[in-house]
Amino acid sequence: MTWEFVTKPVRSVNAVSWQWEWRCVGEDGTRKVSAGTFSSFRECIVDARLHGFSGDPDPRESGTLFQRPESRFKWY
Repeated sequence: MTWEFVTKPVRSVNAVSWQWEWRCVGEDGTRKVSAGTFSSFRECIVDARLHGFSGDPDPRESGTLFQRPESRFKWY
């Protein structure tokens, strides 16, 4: 199973914020995506754990701090 944690734009009337979302691809090719977005990486991980994620990621290790609008963190 491959897990990916990404930031994505969430638009409101006068602003755009970048929030986290998790995605998962199973061995059989099935895909799951978080039902919502999260304001922090930790909140996103907590929700992913409820859906089967068991890793212990640290986004700083992969350079996915908000240096650019979209960030990705993959976990195999």
